[in-house]
Amino acid sequence: MAMTLSGPFDTAQLPRIASDPVTVTVARTVAPGFEAQYVQWTEDVVAMLRKFHGCLGAGVLHPGPDGGEHQIIFRFVDGLHLREWERSPQRAALMARAAGFVDNERVQRTVGVDNWFELSQRAETKRPIWGRIATDVAWVYQVAIVISLVVAPRIAELPFAIRVTISTLLITAVMRLAVGPLRSRLRARRTL
Repeated sequence: MAMTLSGPFDTAQLPRIASDPVTVTVARTVAPGFEAQYVQWTEDVVAMLRKFHGCLGAGVLHPGPDGGEHQIIFRFVDGLHLREWERSPQRAALMARAAGFVDNERVQRTVGVDNWFELSQRAETKRPIWGRIATDVAWVYQVAIVISLVVAPRIAELPFAIRVTISTLLITAVMRLAVGPLRSRLRARRTL
């Protein structure tokens, strides 16, 4: 039986209908006091998923002793089978049961195996905006000082607009070609 899409879809969601396997991770925060109901519900969800046509597997990850999010991870052979599950009455009934004890939900879909293993490399830790600005200023300040000491005396006789343009171009080039890659390497070392 050939599967077809059931209704219109947003082209921005094309990865959801890819022909590669699709892995879905759903992280949920459970309302206090409802943990036992949630655990039973996840068992029902996993049992239903495992029987659903096109599902390659499903499992549950529980939070540690200090709490956190509960996660359900499942995989479908392709996006069309996933879409069939997402629109199924079985899933709708399960989701209706969870409405009373799930506070928050995050869904991540990953197409293919390669993306799954590369996600951690693309992730950057969240820092407050003031921290990012302070770090950027610290890097740019050093480059600007060097440019001011080395280049500025050599171009002092040029008109103001040309001096500013040359300084800006040099600072930008150094930041892009030298400092940017150095910062990326330092950031990668921190995440190992």
